[in-house]
Amino acid sequence: MKLLAPIALETIAIAAAVLGGLAVIAYILKMRRRRFEVPFSTLWHTVLKEKETTSLWKHLRRILSLLLALLMMGALVFAATEPELGSADEDAKNVVLIIDASASMKTRDTGSDGKQPRIRTAIKKAQLILDSLGGGDRAMIVRMDGQTTPLSRFESDIPKLKKLLGAIKATDTPADLRRALSAAADALRERQNPMIILVGDGAYPDEVLDSVTWKSAVTPPTTGKGASDETSFETIKLDEIDLSNMPVSYIPVGRDRENVGIVAFNVRRYIANKLSYEVFIEIQNFGDEPARRKLVLYDGDVPIDVKEFELKPKERIRKIYPDLGGGEGNTLRASLEVVGASGDDKYDVFPLDDEAFALLPTRKQQRVLLVTVDNLYLEGAMLVYDNITVDKMTPKEYQRSVDELNDYSAVVFDDYTPETLPPNGAHALYFNPQGDNSPFPITGSLTRPRITELDQNHPVTRWLVMSDVNFDKTSVFKVKHQAREVSLAVSIRSPIAAAKKEGRRKIVAFGFSLSGTDLMLRVAFPLMLVNVLDWFAGDDSDLITTYTTGRRVRVPMDGTYGVQEVEVTTPSGRKTKAPLADGHATFYASEAGIHLVVAKSEEGELARIKLAANLSNPEESDIAPSDELNMGGVTLTEPDAFTPTHSRSLWLYLALLALLLLCVEWLTYNRRVTV
Repeated sequence: MKLLAPIALETIAIAAAVLGGLAVIAYILKMRRRRFEVPFSTLWHTVLKEKETTSLWKHLRRILSLLLALLMMGALVFAATEPELGSADEDAKNVVLIIDASASMKTRDTGSDGKQPRIRTAIKKAQLILDSLGGGDRAMIVRMDGQTTPLSRFESDIPKLKKLLGAIKATDTPADLRRALSAAADALRERQNPMIILVGDGAYPDEVLDSVTWKSAVTPPTTGKGASDETSFETIKLDEIDLSNMPVSYIPVGRDRENVGIVAFNVRRYIANKLSYEVFIEIQNFGDEPARRKLVLYDGDVPIDVKEFELKPKERIRKIYPDLGGGEGNTLRASLEVVGASGDDKYDVFPLDDEAFALLPTRKQQRVLLVTVDNLYLEGAMLVYDNITVDKMTPKEYQRSVDELNDYSAVVFDDYTPETLPPNGAHALYFNPQGDNSPFPITGSLTRPRITELDQNHPVTRWLVMSDVNFDKTSVFKVKHQAREVSLAVSIRSPIAAAKKEGRRKIVAFGFSLSGTDLMLRVAFPLMLVNVLDWFAGDDSDLITTYTTGRRVRVPMDGTYGVQEVEVTTPSGRKTKAPLADGHATFYASEAGIHLVVAKSEEGELARIKLAANLSNPEESDIAPSDELNMGGVTLTEPDAFTPTHSRSLWLYLALLALLLLCVEWLTYNRRVTV
């Protein structure tokens, strides 16, 4: 007999002791009798004498009730250990069945008509494996795509496992073979007769296959006299997949078919002219024959370019569409169509990579208030940015109407430090702030400073070169980095430009006056203003809106202060939740297409952003299956027939015994046998 409990026997023993103690306490409470005071107690002496003759039998009957309760609980606890009887348990195997549910398994090249997806054939082959298992064999089902998902624990319930298999569907993500093999090896560690069976088409990266090792990846170094120093950390490869002492079998699925797919597609706006954009697209022929295709580029639903071309076998071409105007629809789509074919040759067995999506970062309009006496350089530089509307006020006019300035998204203060900011949470840019109302405390000043360090990672100061800019003087700020304030520019350890967030408001301050520097005569000045206003609006020109399926990335979402999660609507209409921290949502694309990410609070919607996800994976687009799989220098084969075993699980019988004891206890109690 073997105990196959999924939890430790010590835990079961503790639970049994607790249950037994509770049963004894319940028995003691049952034995207590309420006291009644009856007059003329001498009338009961005769009755009590007769009762004393049967007191021993009464005690035995009550003990019988306790024994029935303990036996019932013991049967249930013993059933929880999953005991099995059998004579061939030593030969029983523990099998991890890995089902490839990646994007390439959507290829329609199997079945009687040759148009069924590979995943259906993989499921049928896996079900045949389950049908061939012996009575003592146990199997775990693992789905492999961009993530590794165990669908069961080690089970011998074949109908249950087959039902789980039937529910598996292929996704739009690439196969993560490394994670699947590592998870299978961890699950089989310390189990007798371990075995891994992989059912798939073999579309896996060579670096993953080559990283498999059939020997222990780490050998403990010996110590003491005569110790060997052959093992060193320089010889250990941390990315190795240790499958030592674990037989691995491979069941191939699929037929050899031709395919041409889009392996890269992206778009970006020009920094200098955000009214125009350019598109990059990469297409590859994975077949052994020439292929002719038509590429159609759509802006929304409107085709803006059509090209026909022929690709040589295994050829990869790149196309760039420069200086495309408009893009107000925001959504771009590239589509591949077969040209010059008929019948089955026109039938595309893998349409997933024939369409790709890209999104242009939205051009956000801003209304900006410039508070200055007169500064033609600053006013002229503001005109470079075509997405803003600029209004001008003097400091006195601002003081009189500050409480009414709710229509502006940003305010620029030139040589003026206001006591209060607009109440609507408008962003603020300061040049030469002074006094107690400075957004950053002023600790001193510098005469004729030089900028020795710029934070190139911050959106405000990227792409800027200011080491040769001349300044008359500048204030020095106290920047609290623990409060997430950032030093943008430093002159020998003295911060002279800084940025921070106060709730939803963003603030940037430069310690120098524009009248005492030649910065306004340099290209860096209008670029710096563009960077500041883009950061205020959350219009990040570096924001990538096109992602690869199966990867987890952090997506910036501006204006989401205090929100901890976002709602994601997938291309199929499914709604999920994603975590949000520090203004970044953690995004995982499991479907190809356009995703909508929305951040909400009790007050309403705070921000929304669209993201495009494409397969963009040459390993998955190369749909030619591998009849043989070489893993770590070993060619995998199909599994041998399993040895029949004659084991029988006893938990059901023990559960029925507990039910029978419960019925006996109820019957004896109601018949006054154990009372």
